[in-house]
Amino acid sequence: MSSTSARPARARSAEEKHQRRDDILRAAERLWTTTSYAELSMNQVAREAGLAKGTLYLYFDTKEELFLALLSEHLHRWISATADLFLERQPRTPEGVAAVLLHHAEHLTPLRRLLVLLGTVLERNVRPELALEFRRDLDQQLRRLVGHMPYAPDTAMRVLRHLYAMTIGWQQLSESLPGTDPVTAQLRAPQDTDLYGEFELALRAIVGQLAAGTLVAS
Repeated sequence: MSSTSARPARARSAEEKHQRRDDILRAAERLWTTTSYAELSMNQVAREAGLAKGTLYLYFDTKEELFLALLSEHLHRWISATADLFLERQPRTPEGVAAVLLHHAEHLTPLRRLLVLLGTVLERNVRPELALEFRRDLDQQLRRLVGHMPYAPDTAMRVLRHLYAMTIGWQQLSESLPGTDPVTAQLRAPQDTDLYGEFELALRAIVGQLAAGTLVAS
């Protein structure tokens, strides 16, 4: 059953169109908490948003395009909040920089899950011009964030690249950590593994070594 009451088939004003688009994104996000990406369909999103399927396609051509927009929204929110935190705290030590980057990290599971999809599914299945637009927008946003970090731009960007790589890796580990279940022979995650603590340890080490210039360039 849809969690949103049905609306007229077509939004007319710019404000109505913006609201309709937001309704679609929120519907997809709600469904994604209980349905895997592979199983989630545009039909389900349309029903959840209280829209006809044809109306959904006025805003997003494909499921990949919809989820790329959702990822863009989450990235904008995180980059903006993190840039503001750098501006507020003005950290000057590796520990301070890591603390800013780790701020609210435990609550960023939706963003981490979307980042896992980015390189494996989303960018490979959207129109090339849309993928290019996404990358250009992300680059512009990241340059803004780099400008607030207390390092030279190249070093700051290296920190963010490592953060991105670790985010994807640790999210995948949180979903299926090496360790074989004796019954199913499938990978499992031990209950006593502090994944966030391990992620924090890795990030602090990387930031510390990059800031000191002791990490060997790859």
